[in-house]
Amino acid sequence: MKKFLYSVMLLALAAGYTSCEDDNDDNPSLHKATEFVLNDPTYINQHLDLASGGELKFTCSQPDYGFPLQCKYSLQYSLTNTFNVSVDEADADDSKVADYQSGEESSSCVLTIAASGDNSFARGLQQLGKWEENAVPVLIPVYVRVKCEPKAETAANVKDYIIYSNVVTLNVTPMYVELKDAPVVMWYLVGNLFGGLWGSIPGETALPMFAIPDYSYDKKTGLGELEYINYFITGSYDNGNEDSQAGFKIQPDNFNWDLGMTGDNGQKGVIKFRNKGDDGGHIVAPNDGYYRLVMNTDKKEAEFEQLDITPAVYGSMSLSGTFNEWGETAMLPYNKEGVENHTWYVVVDVAEAGGFKFRPGGAWAGHNKGKNEIVTRGIAKADSGEDIGIDAGTWIITYCDINGEFNVFAK
Repeated sequence: MKKFLYSVMLLALAAGYTSCEDDNDDNPSLHKATEFVLNDPTYINQHLDLASGGELKFTCSQPDYGFPLQCKYSLQYSLTNTFNVSVDEADADDSKVADYQSGEESSSCVLTIAASGDNSFARGLQQLGKWEENAVPVLIPVYVRVKCEPKAETAANVKDYIIYSNVVTLNVTPMYVELKDAPVVMWYLVGNLFGGLWGSIPGETALPMFAIPDYSYDKKTGLGELEYINYFITGSYDNGNEDSQAGFKIQPDNFNWDLGMTGDNGQKGVIKFRNKGDDGGHIVAPNDGYYRLVMNTDKKEAEFEQLDITPAVYGSMSLSGTFNEWGETAMLPYNKEGVENHTWYVVVDVAEAGGFKFRPGGAWAGHNKGKNEIVTRGIAKADSGEDIGIDAGTWIITYCDINGEFNVFAK
């Protein structure tokens, strides 16, 4: 409501200035800017070898909108001096071909971008050029401009006020970058429901949620939805906002407790983002039953979805694979002892690439077959006759026996 009133006040102010413009030219009025300048960087005549690292700094003037507006500035760079389709747009539509990349947004007229590394100038150029490792050009022109967009709370119809700077040309020696999507950002379950694990060691004192097999995560940030399916018990808040039997919390991958998901002061079934505020206490399911817990790591929102199912209950779960010569490695239950469980985890050391299968109850029947390829998330299918591929390393393997969902995370 405050943002709405502020926008209305700005528009009224702008209208007032316009009506008085003939009487007093000193009164400003909101209008569309016609140009702004991206300055030549100090290195414009140098050959920029991106493999040398460091940062590239750009400065620009502020567009003249009649009076200062808060704006979002972002670098855009191209190999063709055309700015029609961004990399993000092309990723979302296979029929389009990207001809420019955008850098991170800034509220300042001073913009910097890393020469190499994640979310870097080098990576953006690789996404545009799609060079083979041994066929990277020695020297190319790269065309750079800045996009300016007023923030939504400072002007109505902000898209009408978007403006682009002039283009500057850089002489760049690019580098090969192996393009990989950002890893899925994981959040972790801790608490009394999970055997009293309240720590920060993944796979030991904190249990990962599940990356959804067919979900499309943000390629740049790894943000998106996570899930966790199991049998939950409810409980009573017998110690302030804490529950000694069923209480738990959801922690981010940096295990900053001030930025985790908590309960809402004794309200069962409610989950909130702490966001550096007061601790809302334990999360507790509204009733005993089967639930899908869904977490949106971008919006920092989580909720329970009750499931009307009656799955088989296994007393144990194990792995057999090349790493243990097709013996049995026991998996551990997520839920504490005495609570029906359908989700399992284990940490394994794999000396060389191979394969494995799940064995519900130690038997070779059930959800025990894989896809015969190395994957980090998927659905183990019954009687497919194929192993799940696994690479060398130390891995946290998680498995849900309700739907066959599994994840493989680097430890």
